[in-house]
Formats: sequence, C-alpha cells, structure tokens
Amino acid sequence: MLLKPGDKGDAVKDLQRALNKLGSLLLVDGGFGSGTEAAVADARVALGRPGPPQADDDLQSALTGLSDPSPDLTAPGVTFIGRLEVSGPAEYRQRYRHPVWPSATSGITIGIGYDLRFANEAKLRADWGAVLPADTIARLVPVLNRVGSNELLASVADVDVPLPAAITVFLSQMMPENVGKTRAAYPQLDNLPPARRTALISLVFNRGNDLEGDRRREMKQIRELLDTGDLDAVADQFESMKRLWDPVKERGLIERRQQEAILWRDGFAALQLD
Repeated sequence: MLLKPGDKGDAVKDLQRALNKLGSLLLVDGGFGSGTEAAVADARVALGRPGPPQADDDLQSALTGLSDPSPDLTAPGVTFIGRLEVSGPAEYRQRYRHPVWPSATSGITIGIGYDLRFANEAKLRADWGAVLPADTIARLVPVLNRVGSNELLASVADVDVPLPAAITVFLSQMMPENVGKTRAAYPQLDNLPPARRTALISLVFNRGNDLEGDRRREMKQIRELLDTGDLDAVADQFESMKRLWDPVKERGLIERRQQEAILWRDGFAALQLD
C-alpha cells in the first residue's frame, strides 16, 4: 500500500510510529503532512532506499523491521524527549538548525539540547566528529566551556547542524549519557514501565541528577516515593516543581513538567506518541 502526502488514517499512524524508530520526532496523528513527508525523505537517505517522499511497501517493510532507537527508551520515549527540546522536525529546521543561546545561564547549544558549556574539545569531537565536517567542529571550539552571550552566539550563528546529524548524536551519545545519570539518581528506573521511565529520564535530561537543596526537594521526594512503591504519587511531584519558574518568562519549563506528569499518569497515547 503506497502512502503519500495527504493520506490519513491508521496506516499513516503505523508509518509515523515506524519513522520514529529513526528519531523522526513525529506526533502519531495519522496525517501525512509536511513533517511526515520530510521524515520519509530522511528515512530513504538513512536506509539507502532512494525515491520520492512517499512510503511504498519496500520502505514500510524496512522501517517496520527496525529496532527501537534505544535499549532503555522506546521510540515514543525518544520522541517525547526530543520534542520537548526542539518541538518537532519542522521547528528544528526553522529554529534550531543553527546554534542557539537558550538562557542566560546556559552555553551556546546545538542539535537537540547539546549545551556546549558542558563539553570540552575532546568530547565535542568524540560526539560530533562522525557527523559534522572538521571545519564546523573547529568553528565551535572557541565557545566550549563558556556561558553564552550574544557575542559568542554571533560568532557561530551561521554554523549548520542538519537534523539527521542532530538525531544521530541525540540517540547515540546524549540518550545513553542521560539514562546513566537517571539510573544513578533513581536506581528503580529499570523496574518502571516505558512511559514512566521516559518521564524520569526527561526530568534528568533537563535538570540534571542532583537531589540536594530546596530547589531539588521534589526530585528527592520522587526517589523516596519510588523506594516505598508509592508510584502514583510521583506525578504530583512533577507538578509541584512548577513553583520554581516564572509562569511568563519560563513557561516552557512549567509546561515540560506538566507534560511529564501527564506521561506518568496516562502514558504515551495521551500525548499522541503511541
């Protein structure tokens, strides 16, 4: 069955689920729109199956045979975290393909939330050397290990980080690193179902795994709830964290905690990810 732009229905949902195994970051909404069309084009390149941005039986079969993109996260889990960072593939191409400076305390950031403030040259080359040209890596070296500024951002504003490169680093480098950090803070991680596991990894991806101090009291409480088996109460702690941020200036962080709470309570289907 050929699927093409404009098609709708369950078959398109199955295609979107399969494309998300490649890190396409699509909502599973059943509509073959521009985002799905671009994801199909990227998938043809990634799988070595050239052709138009349509999904024929050969491409669908190849996609269906793929494994989940992470041994610790399902494709919906990777999609959830990736979309919280960059909204989606279209938004990435419009807003994140070039470096950004997300906040006053962050460094210059590339790809899907890769903060150069926390990278040295060796790490940058190890993480990105296989997917970005050497001259691009060299352009980024002067902004490493530094809090961002308008001047620093201007110095690399034309650097190009294509979405397939960002996805590769997100899946192969960033997710394993953050899963490890989450497991260190929450040893019960592997006993949780995928949606709840994803909510915790998302939290640590965004805030780190420090559990000490008043600003981390909910994160510490989550560990205690996991220890006692009071799992249903964890969602309330995600929502309680919203006290930390200004509802106007930091709305994105408040919305992120709410999305994590929804995921914990209701699973991926509630967010059009499964």
